[in-house]
Amino acid sequence: MPIVHHEVLRTFVYDMYIAAGGVEEDARIVSDHVVDSNLAGHDSHGVINAPNYARGMKGGPAAAKLEIVRETPASAVINANGALGMVAARKAMDIAIEKAQTNTIGAVGLHRCGHAGRMGEYPPIAARAGMIGIVLLNGGGRFMHPFGGSERRLPPNPIAISVPRKEGAPLLLDTTMSVVAGGKILVKIARGEEMPEGWMIDSDGNPVTDPNAFRERHDDTAVMPVGGFQFGHKGFGLGFMIDAIAGGLSWAGCSREKPTRGASGIVMIVIKIESFIDLEDYQQEIEYLTEWIKSSATLPGVEEIYAPGDFEERSREKRLKEGIPIEDATWNRLVEKAASYGVQAPQL
Repeated sequence: MPIVHHEVLRTFVYDMYIAAGGVEEDARIVSDHVVDSNLAGHDSHGVINAPNYARGMKGGPAAAKLEIVRETPASAVINANGALGMVAARKAMDIAIEKAQTNTIGAVGLHRCGHAGRMGEYPPIAARAGMIGIVLLNGGGRFMHPFGGSERRLPPNPIAISVPRKEGAPLLLDTTMSVVAGGKILVKIARGEEMPEGWMIDSDGNPVTDPNAFRERHDDTAVMPVGGFQFGHKGFGLGFMIDAIAGGLSWAGCSREKPTRGASGIVMIVIKIESFIDLEDYQQEIEYLTEWIKSSATLPGVEEIYAPGDFEERSREKRLKEGIPIEDATWNRLVEKAASYGVQAPQL
């Protein structure tokens, strides 16, 4: 398994995107996104997906494809017209922040964009601007079964929330309403590992541990909602409502056999903290909260209680120093795709 320094990996992926026909901004945003996902420990959204975005680099700047189809002082709906999802999502967050600065709330819906990657990338942009960022998505492939059901009906429907704090990086919650994101199953495939019980079931409710079933058995397997058999009504219910908001407000369409505009709609909401409380006072409250939670006694074998976002920061610190581990199947696929554009792999 290669261990690659993040700067080497950034340059390699960036060069591939430029060779594939991308402009500088698009190539930089997408290459940074996938490598930063690996740094954060979310290999499911890292360079394992990098080859998939190469084709989308053609056709000029992604930002030029964005079309605002409805707008108010506090909101906007954007048709991305097939633009690279990561570029479109960053632009949408920038618009939401700008609107919140003058109207307290900024909300932007985005439809018909490419895969936008890890939703946890976007709310911290608002948090670093002294605001609260919230992102909802009804996308990621419809592979989760409803509570009490056995067929694939909902996407993982992630929600990501970030708030600024006085000390350290913003707090960040980035979670799906399915027990696992589809990308994490693909990582299991790439590593030749089985899934643990509790990730997927077949049509009779039996556990499925072969990750290849995720791709090969669409008709008789499904990923479970958060909470599983006992408390899955919670994950399912939240996923249902995220679909209603992200699918409905974005114009992408809610989940069904043929969604109105393909589903995978994103809604970004930004809240200006200083309309409610001085930013410094708010950040101090977040420190009080964090300190209080972390003061709890720990269970045997637990060294630290993590606040939302701590896992990503610990992973980033470790991988910045030690490099990013990439499974052989992923590395070989990346090298092959780059070579098809005439880009040589770095010497490791």
